[in-house]
Amino acid sequence: MTDGPNEYVSTLCYDSLNDRLYAFGRFLEAGGQVVNGTTFLEDGQWHPMGEGVENVFAWSVMDAYLRNDSVMISGAFNTLVGVPNTKRIALWNGSEWKSIGGLGGNGNAAGMLANEDGWTMAGGFTEMGGIPSNSIARYRNGEWEDLCVYPDNSGYKHYSALAKYQGQYIFGGNINGDFPDLNEIGVLLNDSLRPMGSGILGDSWVNDMKVYDGKLFVGGEFYAGWGNPGSGIMIWDGENWSDPIPGVQCATQVFDMDVFDGKLFFSGYMLLPGSSDFYTLAMYTPGQICLFGKNLTAAMNAIAGVPGGLYVAPNYPDLVVDGVPLGVLALYDISQGFDTCLSLPVGIGEPEWTDDRRLHIHPNPNYGTFQVDLPAGFKAQQVVVYDALGNEVDLMAKARAPGTGSISVELQARVPGIYLVRISGSDGATYLTGRVIVH
Repeated sequence: MTDGPNEYVSTLCYDSLNDRLYAFGRFLEAGGQVVNGTTFLEDGQWHPMGEGVENVFAWSVMDAYLRNDSVMISGAFNTLVGVPNTKRIALWNGSEWKSIGGLGGNGNAAGMLANEDGWTMAGGFTEMGGIPSNSIARYRNGEWEDLCVYPDNSGYKHYSALAKYQGQYIFGGNINGDFPDLNEIGVLLNDSLRPMGSGILGDSWVNDMKVYDGKLFVGGEFYAGWGNPGSGIMIWDGENWSDPIPGVQCATQVFDMDVFDGKLFFSGYMLLPGSSDFYTLAMYTPGQICLFGKNLTAAMNAIAGVPGGLYVAPNYPDLVVDGVPLGVLALYDISQGFDTCLSLPVGIGEPEWTDDRRLHIHPNPNYGTFQVDLPAGFKAQQVVVYDALGNEVDLMAKARAPGTGSISVELQARVPGIYLVRISGSDGATYLTGRVIVH
């Protein structure tokens, strides 16, 4: 896009309610006007967001998160121009920048999520809003609070990604020093981070996390050769790690991920066995992966799904496709197809049960009402159903202590999609899972 940002774009996000693309980065101009690293595209025109970031540099803005008509940004910036107390974090309310909770942070802020009553923030800070913090803080009721006692600030850590999966907060990044048990990623239990299985092994780094298809997808710099199930991208199902794209190798790190229109997009360098070609972009759906961006000279540092396409921002100054310079931001038209698509095993990441331990769901597919047959001798305690984003779904009657045999389940909303059924055992230590498709 020759009329877009004039330099590096570090993060993108798309507001589907207002059909608006937000872009943040090192650029000073967009659409021929001064925007100082913050801008949005609407109705084909680029617009400034106030006066932007003061003294723009490469990692001024590291992350952005949409909620309704507001956009929270985080990064290494010292302040928004003319807006006091916006150090490392700031909120765009649709017309102007606002401070959140006073002083801001004393170190880089990165991953964030909106809560029902505020925001959760992670990064590499030791204070947020003037409150001492171990790099994980929450803003609610008008003030900041520290969420994490362990790990404390005695070792190096930087949390670059944050997700909420099956009702729990997950934090990932680069966690070294005194915290080898976490291995770059952890789940927040009470006020402490705890390991997720073996974690991510090697000299690794988590760049992004997204909940999709009832699982947590984690992208970053890690490899199977370091003892991980996969390279660049792995999934966590609540109990185990696995590789979602067997047969496709991520030769470098996965930079960014986005979920849009029922699809998971991610960027990196993907290779197929026996081929010297590589692909910089991927679209994943259960049972299939489509690769595109073949043999491009730049990886995509930031991506954002939009109706009919995918915006991409390269990690080099300019993107060139078939000899045509496209600048620092380009739109890929999904209707043009992909370079190649591969079928994947649908059951990746799910337990392999013998016949006497298998969870049977019928009818499947269905219209929101189904039966779950339990293995012989399995005593169930609770039935929970999660949607494709990992959110717990309301049931007409939650089955608690249903005993053994067959359990009737009826989804209250009955929204079409793929759901994960999870049944915990009466011993509190075992569970069964299965997928169900609702028309």
